[in-house]
Amino acid sequence: MTNQALCKKLEVEAKFAIPDARTARVLQLVARIGEFTLDPAETLRVRDTFYDTRTRALRGARNVLRVRQRSDGRTLVALKAPTKQRGAIHRRPETEVAVNFERAPRKLSRENLPPRLDKLLAPMCNDASLHPLFATMQTRHIRAVRQGRRVIGEWSVDRVEFRAGTRRQVFYELEIELKKSGTEVELAELVEALRQSWKLKPQARGKFQRAQEFMSHNE
Repeated sequence: MTNQALCKKLEVEAKFAIPDARTARVLQLVARIGEFTLDPAETLRVRDTFYDTRTRALRGARNVLRVRQRSDGRTLVALKAPTKQRGAIHRRPETEVAVNFERAPRKLSRENLPPRLDKLLAPMCNDASLHPLFATMQTRHIRAVRQGRRVIGEWSVDRVEFRAGTRRQVFYELEIELKKSGTEVELAELVEALRQSWKLKPQARGKFQRAQEFMSHNE
């Protein structure tokens, strides 16, 4: 397991619901939004598996633990703290670490995780093991957002799929994550340009919350 930590003190991103597949396809290809330009897309298939203790200690602390397996061969474990949301903008502390899991484990123990995550999980989980809650699938079309030559954000048009038994739900979403070289003023300008040009509606809830509700109907 690598000990390379990809830590983001604060994740800031805009989230929008995309009404249909046709709009999603156009947003995958659009070259400019207002004063901002977009690079060609990289397409990734992603499987996200979410974990908690048997007593739902992380849910009680309003934290989310996710193992993300990507089609480019990378696997990342992320611990996400509670979100503050206003309009389309979501802010949350996040710690993300690259690991070398071949597949999502059937059980996670703190000692199997990198020290940075172990330290953050200890007050919430003590010595309890972590078990899969459910998994979701996404196809993400990821593009750099530029102001001139400077990359200010990451644009991702996502096709998200939930499955539980014979039930299936598919929806589309746009996420724009602010990068270190970007500013919140620029993100706000991009959000306003999307509202005016595309009439997209902010997405108030995260994918984990919606998946949790979807899966609970199968219990």
